[in-house]
Amino acid sequence: MAMLLDGPPSTIEDLNARDFDVLNIAGAEGVDLSVKLTLAAADMKVAIANILRAPLPSYAEVQSSFPAVKNVAATPNLRLWHTFMTLRMFYQDLYYSRLNDRYQARMKLYRDEESRALDDLRAGGFGIVFDPIPQALPPGTVVVASSDAGGTMYVAVSYMNSRMEEGLASEPIEVDTQNDTAVDVNLTALSDNGIGWNLYAGTDPTSLTLQNTTPLDPLAAVSLAPGRIIPGAKPGCGQTGNFLYPVPRRILRG
Repeated sequence: MAMLLDGPPSTIEDLNARDFDVLNIAGAEGVDLSVKLTLAAADMKVAIANILRAPLPSYAEVQSSFPAVKNVAATPNLRLWHTFMTLRMFYQDLYYSRLNDRYQARMKLYRDEESRALDDLRAGGFGIVFDPIPQALPPGTVVVASSDAGGTMYVAVSYMNSRMEEGLASEPIEVDTQNDTAVDVNLTALSDNGIGWNLYAGTDPTSLTLQNTTPLDPLAAVSLAPGRIIPGAKPGCGQTGNFLYPVPRRILRG
C-alpha cells in the first residue's frame, strides 16, 4: 500500500476493470487516461485536505497534531474512490465537449458511484500513517573494477524510517556492466525521516529481490554485479495505515 502523495492511487487497469469500454473510448476520442488519473489524484488531495480540516478548531497548533494529507495511505477504499472519480471526470469531459447522451449517462452513473465510495471511505476511515516515508528516488551507480562477468541487471531502493517501516521502492534502473567490472550502488537522496535503505536487484525489472539482511546505512555503497544477485523478498507495496481515521459527514440541524 503506497502513500497518497506517491502518485495516483488507482491505475488504468483499475479503470478498465470497472468499465470495459473505457480503453476503446479513450483511444477513439484521443484521451490520455494517465493524465485523467493524475488530475483526479490532485483533486482528491484538495478534497481530503478539506475533509480532514473541517472538524478541527482553527488554531494552527492544534491542527498540526491531527492527520494531514501527507499521512494518508492509499487504502482499497481510497483507491476505489479515485477510480470512480477518474471515470466520472473522463465521461464528464467527453459529454461537455461532445454533447453525447451516452457519455452523460455514464457521467451520472460514476458520479453516484464516486459519492457512494467517498461516503464509505469517510465512514470506514482514512488509513493514517504516523511517520510517512515517500517513494524512493532511483539510486546512483558507480562502475568499479572487479573479477565479475558482465551483464545487465536492474536495481531499485527503498527508504526505512525509525519504526522500521518501508516506503515504496523506486522505479528500477537498468545497469549494464562489462567483464571485470561491477557497480557500487548508493542513495542519491534520503527523506528527512529516513534512517536507512534497502537494495533490490534482479536480471528482470519485474523480478527484483532484496539484497541486504538489515537496513543499510544512508552513506553505504553496495558493490553488485549480475552474477552476485541473491534470492530474497520482493519489493513491498509501501506503508500500511497505522490506524483508521473516520470522518463521517456532519448533518447540521437548525
